[in-house]
Amino acid sequence: SNIISRTMSPASDDDFYDSALAAKLAAEDERLESCNPLPPSPLAESLAVEKPWYKQKCRLIIIAAVSGIVVAIALAVPLVLAQTSIGGGGNDQENNGASEELSSRKNPEREAIIADRLALVTPGGNETLMEPNTPQYRAWQWLVYDDEMKLDPAADNLQQRYLLMVIHFPSMMDDSGDGQQWGSPVHECEWEEVQCKDKLDLIYEYGQDDIVWIDDTPERIVTGLTLSQRLNGQIPEELSLLSLLQHLDLENNKLIGSLPSHIYELHKLDTLILSQNQLSNVDDIGEFKHLEHLYLSMNNCKGPLPTSFQNLKHLKTLDLHTNELTGDLFKVINDFESLESIDVAFNDFTGTVSPLIGSMTNLTTVLLGNNQFSGGIPEEIQFCSKLQDLSVEANHDMGGIIPFVLGQLTSLVYLNLSTCGFEGPLPASFGDLTELKFLDVTFNNLDGALPKELGSARSLTTLGLAYNEFDGPIPSELGLLTNLEELVIQNTNLKGAMPQEICTLRQEGILKSITASCDNLACTCCDCN
Repeated sequence: SNIISRTMSPASDDDFYDSALAAKLAAEDERLESCNPLPPSPLAESLAVEKPWYKQKCRLIIIAAVSGIVVAIALAVPLVLAQTSIGGGGNDQENNGASEELSSRKNPEREAIIADRLALVTPGGNETLMEPNTPQYRAWQWLVYDDEMKLDPAADNLQQRYLLMVIHFPSMMDDSGDGQQWGSPVHECEWEEVQCKDKLDLIYEYGQDDIVWIDDTPERIVTGLTLSQRLNGQIPEELSLLSLLQHLDLENNKLIGSLPSHIYELHKLDTLILSQNQLSNVDDIGEFKHLEHLYLSMNNCKGPLPTSFQNLKHLKTLDLHTNELTGDLFKVINDFESLESIDVAFNDFTGTVSPLIGSMTNLTTVLLGNNQFSGGIPEEIQFCSKLQDLSVEANHDMGGIIPFVLGQLTSLVYLNLSTCGFEGPLPASFGDLTELKFLDVTFNNLDGALPKELGSARSLTTLGLAYNEFDGPIPSELGLLTNLEELVIQNTNLKGAMPQEICTLRQEGILKSITASCDNLACTCCDCN
């Protein structure tokens, strides 16, 4: 029962309380019943006139209660925040900092202006550029907000800097050298493994008319990139937009199959390093008509060299070792007169070493080992007077005699003629090879006496004569080889005693190893086999 119903029964002033007012008050009392949990007081029962005040009081109680809660919250929140600031201020500061940074990053005008320029050098244009989480989007946002260089949107190197970061973001490789890391707040030409040339130097190099020079061509232009272990199997299309690249190193990047077509747009390349990948198709390699240095070693290239190879007339370095290439190598390269280095070891090339090798007078290195060449070494090789390294080992059918004219190649440092089926004597002219440090003629059919002139090759550190038909005594002149560290002479027909001059080298610690067959050779200083 409510308070109002109880106070209405003893009413003392019927004129003041008519029936209509009583009904209205009864309805109101029902709505406000919850405001008075206490029993009715005598004063309330005797003074019905106080009902309006009582109701007003109840309303005031509600208002006061709500206001008190609001005030309490208003007072409590700063205290809680203060305690949070004291106990975990770091996180609060970070959150505030993040909010401020987010607010400061909102620069739609700068975004739009830079985007317009970058879209011009982005395959797919704005559609690619605006797609979140792509390297292009990340590079764009980095330029707008994170690049401490804060480039002007009209800067001549804006696009160039963007292209490098598109290449960089997929890998995020840590730069291991002492140079500036990619993304450092310096000119991109100062970043590690990035090489540049001045625009004026390139104009002089290529001529004013050979290249379209536009107004916003950078004053410093990227011409060389070393991207070893950066690309993870993919060559970004943006790379081809660095159109004046001359040097490109893509070694050990898990590249598989064919090179993408866009890379052949780098018409100014003179050095291309593709070693240690899994490439099997380089049929269009001849598109690089200015190429001077090509490194394709340790890939999956098989079969004959592609026909386009014949376009590489300017090659100075040809490195194809450790593939499965076949065919007649010298039919392809016989007029490559600029060659300085040939390394085709560990393939299946056939045919002969062409006499035209004599026209390659700039050669310093010829490594033909572990192939199927035949027909011997041509006499014309004598004209390769700059030759320092010559190796034809493990061409089992090479055959013939070792040319006497090899002794005229006085710049030779390394000479490996092992396992080739050579016959006849060891040329006495080898004594004239005063720069020679390594000589290996093991596993052949050489015979006759060892030439005493060999003692004049004073730079020798390794001399391999084993597994041949040499006979007679060992010349004491070999004791003049005061740099000799290793002598291998087992399984020959050499007889007699090891000259004391040679044993003295061993006793003095110069000659560290003498491997010999002691059945026919008396030797107190040898490692007998």
